[in-house]
Amino acid sequence: MFDCFLFDFDGTLVHSERAYLYSFQHSIKLHTGIEVSEAEFKRFWHMNMSPEDVLSNFGEEMLEEMVVSFEEFYYANHHHHVELFDGIAELLDELQQRDIRFGLVSLKPRRAGVIEVDNLGLSRIIATRIWGDDVENIKPAPDGALHALNQLNAAPQNTLVIGDSAADILMGRAAGTYTAAALWGNPHTFHREKLLATKPDFVIDSPMQIVECLKSGVWSRLLHNE
Repeated sequence: MFDCFLFDFDGTLVHSERAYLYSFQHSIKLHTGIEVSEAEFKRFWHMNMSPEDVLSNFGEEMLEEMVVSFEEFYYANHHHHVELFDGIAELLDELQQRDIRFGLVSLKPRRAGVIEVDNLGLSRIIATRIWGDDVENIKPAPDGALHALNQLNAAPQNTLVIGDSAADILMGRAAGTYTAAALWGNPHTFHREKLLATKPDFVIDSPMQIVECLKSGVWSRLLHNE
């Protein structure tokens, strides 16, 4: 059914929440003395907020300093806290074996993304990588998806965009592709509801569901979002 797949990165291919969590906690405690729990940060996940947006909730008057310390800590440590979700390696291998084109479209800055894909061994596997600073308009605008489709010489009507945020679904739809909500990295009820409210074409519980569909050719096994 599809001859091209475009994946989001954080929350879809890789679990990376802790890289951001530890960096936010470090910066906020350094400048305010406040220790913020992981539970308190959950409300920010999957909201496509910038570090400035998040940190402004903890001290507008020290925002500039907090952003600097956040970035320093993040770039020094982020690659130690990023790992592939279960089933992603098998999925990418299956796509390679079938000569199906695929790439990633992420909000992450190229500076961080290059390090993470190299550490995970993905740079040899995913040649098409569109980062947040590669496009003029980020998700939910279609620019990233259209850029990737152009690099892959793929048609949008034969492409599936897979992501864990509403912005991913809206980006894919604006680019003319099919869309799928990735639920394996999205356990928080509020963000799950926001994601499903965009009415993606498919809702997928695990990467292995996609592998099974590739092997069987029966895409109706994926749960449609009515």
